Amino acid sequence: MSKSGGLSKFIVGAGIGFGIGLLVAAKSGKETRRDIKNKFDELEEKIKNLELSDLKQGALDKLEELRIKINDLDQEKASELIKERIKDIKEKLSELSRYIKRKSTPALKNIINEINAKLDLLDN
Repeated sequence: MSKSGGLSKFIVGAGIGFGIGLLVAAKSGKETRRDIKNKFDELEEKIKNLELSDLKQGALDKLEELRIKINDLDQEKASELIKERIKDIKEKLSELSRYIKRKSTPALKNIINEINAKLDLLDN
């Protein structure tokens, strides 16, 4: 096994473990929203470090749409409005996921899956 293959398997394993931990850990809505924002920032940093300029700009455009939705989520108090925002965020995240998948950047897909898992926690 090559060093890079082992490292990527370790990273994937760590991501899966982290995702499972998030799913089983009970957190308040505020903590979960903070975790979503942190993961979102991590995703943004990884996208900014991409070398392909067209992928980078397209992903950053979609990321900005997500940022607006997430910032709105933090300000909304009524559960009905929050559920509506979560649905919008999930749709935008799905668009970003499909875009990244088309451009063959699976490393970013793991972070998107973690954000989706956290959104599912808020939605329940």
